[in-house]
Amino acid sequence: MANPIDPIIDLNAQINEASLEKDFSRILLLDNKRRSLLKSLPENPYFKSDEKTLAFLKDTAEQNQKLIYEITRKMTELTKLTSNKIKLLRSYRKYR
Repeated sequence: MANPIDPIIDLNAQINEASLEKDFSRILLLDNKRRSLLKSLPENPYFKSDEKTLAFLKDTAEQNQKLIYEITRKMTELTKLTSNKIKLLRSYRKYR
């Protein structure tokens, strides 16, 4: 009997790894897979909504919320950096 939570545990680990590598497109891909798995859990005949499973799902949701905050912060930093570089290049071309 396969535990329907195991693929989600694996995806969580992969998402954390991609976060450390700042691989935003991979995070998005993995998160979409995880969302799909989470939506299909209630239909899985092996899914048991016991305390342990519900605690795991709650922890996953909390980790996801923190990850979203960090990604938003990092993307904002990258956007500002890119904007500053574009301004610098425009300024350089203007006075060249």
